[in-house]
Amino acid sequence: MTVLLNEIQDLSLSNLERIADGHEKVRFGGPALANLHRAHTEFRQFVKDHPRQFIYGVTSDYGPNAKRQISAKERKRLRELGMPFIGLSFGDDYLPETKVRAMVFAILALFLRGGAAVSKKFAQDLAKALDGDVPRIPAGGLTSPGEILPLFYLMRLMPNPSENQLQASGGNTACCSVGMASIAAIEANRRLIVAQKVFALSYDAMQAPLEHIDPGLKPLWGDPYEARAIDNLSALLKGTQNENRRPFQAPVSYRILPRLLGQALRASQRLSTTSEESLQSMVSNPIFFPRSSGSKVEAISTGGYHNSLLPQALDGMAMSWVDLAEVARRHIIKLHKGPVSHLPDRLVRDGDTFRTGRTTSYIEFVAADFIDEMRRWAEPSLLSAGEPGASEQDDINAMGYIACRNEARVAVLFDRVMALLAGVSSHALDVCSRAVPTNLDEFAQEIRRDFPPVSKKRELGKSAEKLTNRLTSAIQHGDSVLTKYIA
Repeated sequence: MTVLLNEIQDLSLSNLERIADGHEKVRFGGPALANLHRAHTEFRQFVKDHPRQFIYGVTSDYGPNAKRQISAKERKRLRELGMPFIGLSFGDDYLPETKVRAMVFAILALFLRGGAAVSKKFAQDLAKALDGDVPRIPAGGLTSPGEILPLFYLMRLMPNPSENQLQASGGNTACCSVGMASIAAIEANRRLIVAQKVFALSYDAMQAPLEHIDPGLKPLWGDPYEARAIDNLSALLKGTQNENRRPFQAPVSYRILPRLLGQALRASQRLSTTSEESLQSMVSNPIFFPRSSGSKVEAISTGGYHNSLLPQALDGMAMSWVDLAEVARRHIIKLHKGPVSHLPDRLVRDGDTFRTGRTTSYIEFVAADFIDEMRRWAEPSLLSAGEPGASEQDDINAMGYIACRNEARVAVLFDRVMALLAGVSSHALDVCSRAVPTNLDEFAQEIRRDFPPVSKKRELGKSAEKLTNRLTSAIQHGDSVLTKYIA
């Protein structure tokens, strides 16, 4: 299949996913190519008519030499030289190919808007470049003003500089943060599906009263996302055993579950909306206003490559993962406390003690490490206190990459905590010989493939690691029972 780009609405998260993860081809459609040609032609005429007007990188030099005006002859010479830097960053392995492809899609989104004024050949060549391999970008040392450091690697996909025709911008935009945040948004939606299923499994293992997720709470709370969490938990627990259910309220960590899940759903929706809106409003420096824009025809310098919305959305998502992980840790601990859970103490089998090793006891300690690290990575992505480089121009870093990196790390650590809670909850149900609710049965079977209930002594850390890896893979690629939509 091929994704055709013609209108702003084509710049969607679903299309980005098809290209970034599905490796589908992307092409500009006829209407888009006509608009690209028109904007490019108008820009060439504008530069011809205004040879003395300052247009960054067109009638002026780049970076620290931006104040130096250049002639058409000098412009041609600089373009033939190409970028002065092949690549400066290093460390922390490489970014996943999916995220690099998403960055390129964000540049194509910029071209579709017309403000970059690239030729239709230039745009078509970059789209076709995604048919093959993409550059490997180091995951360390990428934070910079205008996201220029990752752009140095992406420029390798651009057509030969000596063949570049006059254009306003070849990609001086927030392509890195927008591409990576879009992937984070897609994965956050799946991660929350997994989380709700794991928490529902824990809820049932504890036999928490169903009144804590009573639909009558929805109009009282008045929040659509908390209402959705109630509906999702209720659907997952449909048909659960009512006999001998806990006759009094469960611990706070169970009662507040729909509220915290609701706020995570809100954070996920905010991230998705912000990412898609950012895709559809890509702005570069400089930007050209063609006649079709409704504005007067002009080229201006902007700070549009600095996306200030995404860091806040990503930070909010990371904070939700930390809160939910802390609740999950409480669940793991409470399920092992017999006087609280009314389950066998330490989840030992009948006639056993925890010394036999036929239990998940002591695995509750493991989550502490992960959550402590999560808290450190979830610090807000505030503007850097120091000046980033020796430049008259570039004095503020774009924080999008840092926010993307931090949320991604928090999310993977969250998967580890979910694996622990899923394994413990499944074991708790098995110890009591209780059936899993119908709507969670497939999910529980998948959990038990990697982390089966403990019937003999084994290295539980390996089980948890295997389950974590499969959860993370399912979240990254979808199409799994684990991430199957909650009806």
